[in-house]
Amino acid sequence: MALSIHPPSTQGGVEPGDNWLKRHQWPALFFGLIVATGMAYSFLWNPILYHSPNWLTPPDLWNTYRAAQYVIWGGEGQIYNNPAAFQTFPGIAIVLSPIAKLAGMWHLSEGFPVALARPSAWWLLDPAQLALGALLLFPLDSIARRLGVPSRRRIPLLALEAALIWPSVVLWGHPEDALGLSFALYGVIAVADRRWLRFAGFFALATVMQPLVLLILPICLAYVPLTRWPQAATVIVLPTFVTLIAPLVQEWSATSKLLLRQPNYFANNHPTPWAAIAPVINPSRTKLVDVLKYVGSPHGHHHAVEVVKRVHTLPVVAAGPGRIVAIVIACALGFAIKRLTPTWPQLLWAVALALLLRCIFEPVMVPYYLLPGLALVLLTASQLNTLRFCVVAATVAMCTLLSYRHVSEWQYYVTMVTTLGVALMAAWPGRRDPRFEPSST
Repeated sequence: MALSIHPPSTQGGVEPGDNWLKRHQWPALFFGLIVATGMAYSFLWNPILYHSPNWLTPPDLWNTYRAAQYVIWGGEGQIYNNPAAFQTFPGIAIVLSPIAKLAGMWHLSEGFPVALARPSAWWLLDPAQLALGALLLFPLDSIARRLGVPSRRRIPLLALEAALIWPSVVLWGHPEDALGLSFALYGVIAVADRRWLRFAGFFALATVMQPLVLLILPICLAYVPLTRWPQAATVIVLPTFVTLIAPLVQEWSATSKLLLRQPNYFANNHPTPWAAIAPVINPSRTKLVDVLKYVGSPHGHHHAVEVVKRVHTLPVVAAGPGRIVAIVIACALGFAIKRLTPTWPQLLWAVALALLLRCIFEPVMVPYYLLPGLALVLLTASQLNTLRFCVVAATVAMCTLLSYRHVSEWQYYVTMVTTLGVALMAAWPGRRDPRFEPSST
């Protein structure tokens, strides 16, 4: 089964003699904007608006940074058995380990385990993680050019994609989702070009960054000859196996439980109706803790005293079973594609659907989970007519904004699934999709 796609030599209408910067000038521009505006927000938002000395640094990123420190300290076997609560595959920790090494050599301060107002390591960590997340713009633009989308449409498309990436890295500090999707999309391109070894190599990099990309793998394998499956599987699995062997050998119990259960926290996140049947890791409870409290004296002085405070903790549930359900459905989707002959835009639509399955079966949603699927929905819609593209863009924006609301479980879930369904239906390319003709612009 072959895909209808522009050959690599033409890249969707771009002349072979064009240099790299000319081909990628627009994603490079928005790449720079993400890095510049992200750093400005982090360093200047509180000092300018609230006259506070604190920088805005996402706590989740410091957990990843601590895992990167374990890598450079030779303690990679302990990255899943420490207070940092690192939960994804080790790829992003390995990528950020040079930053941790430099910060350690220069004796820079960090925001973990104690939150600091201005951790000096942030000068290195922030631009690095912003750049890693913004790399997603390049494969998105490459696929848009292969679809024949002209620059007059690619520019607003990239602006919308940058707006999706921005909160994922700036507010949440999770560059691994965007980076894993970047490698996976290059793997999808390799499948279209029938370059099976390149496909396996890119998916190996994608999987070790973010196992979420396993949702795309069955769709891509539908195009790979069965005789190439053993070789592809070996290449894809090997890097993840190598990076996980130390944690599995040294801390089997902690590593296996964390990776299989995938703890998800009610605190500050959005429970969905699936949380009612999700396995409970830590139940909700009330406990007494010792805290320090500053009290005043008659002479105007303040001193700290230890007091007992009653604290109510929210539940922690396992997201692993719901994500396994999403993978099973993605496998069924890949089997269906094996029997059908979808066009290139329809394949991208199926990839978007597979990525959004995670959100549909998630017991506790976090807004940045939407990034991979919605990025592909926008990409698929970019080759449709202007009205449908605007409808998809508006629905994606609405879904993103509504994902931050704290409402009841059913209200949140119904709103999210409805907007996702509308976006997917509006982005469906159809058998005779109204694509743009390839353009040299």
